[in-house]
Amino acid sequence: MSEERSRLIVHGSPASQPSRAVYWTCLIKGLPIELRPPDFADLGRSDLADLNPKLQVPTIVDGDFALYEMPAILIYLCEKHGWDDLYPSDLETRARVHQYLHFHHTSTRLATLKLMAPHVTIAFREMLESRGGLRDVMQADALQAALREPNVLESGHNIVASVACMIEASYLRDSAAFLCGGSASIADIACYEELAQLVWAGLFDFAGFPKLQRWLGEMTRLPFHEEAHRYNVALGDIVVEPNTMKRFLEASAVGQAALEGVGVRMGR
Repeated sequence: MSEERSRLIVHGSPASQPSRAVYWTCLIKGLPIELRPPDFADLGRSDLADLNPKLQVPTIVDGDFALYEMPAILIYLCEKHGWDDLYPSDLETRARVHQYLHFHHTSTRLATLKLMAPHVTIAFREMLESRGGLRDVMQADALQAALREPNVLESGHNIVASVACMIEASYLRDSAAFLCGGSASIADIACYEELAQLVWAGLFDFAGFPKLQRWLGEMTRLPFHEEAHRYNVALGDIVVEPNTMKRFLEASAVGQAALEGVGVRMGR
């Protein structure tokens, strides 16, 4: 099979937390990928429209097989390629990974929906308010509700603090180095993408959560951390200086260039 045929296609963006979880995992494991950033202005006419009814990223195409939902993608890739270091074969450890990934959907993911996204999507407010910018009505409503909060920063802080308490109590209890065992798993990668972005963006510093602070530091030591998160660094603090469309696009371009520098092919 040719390299072109075998290269995994990832519909995703450096600005998407679940997308980063997928392509960072692929970088760590040396799996060649082609990243196809979405055209936000014309999603309905893109290849993504035929692959995912929610028009959301990440969505992967592996040969003739397409799949969406970040946890499902990570599990599929680990099982296909035998990445037992990131998806341990031990039954109880793997069950803990699954437990976290289910927790992630309705808990850790709120860090984005209730705190990060409202500050990023200030640049997209007009699109959101028309509801035409998001095919997923539930997600559109969640973002609109967050934007209507009289103090979105305080409200988001309270939610993230609650999630942080649960993670420290359940996953980083005692002297646990990582969420589900002694080494990083796909659970850690999924969680990191939601929480670490808050620090770069000036939204949450985790000063009151020493276990999470230590864990965040450990995660920066994984391969390709810098390249996978160049977008976040370029976007920077979005509290002191609110986001704009120009800034968002420039940071996205920086993030894509960093990925190209480590062998990720960019496509459309």
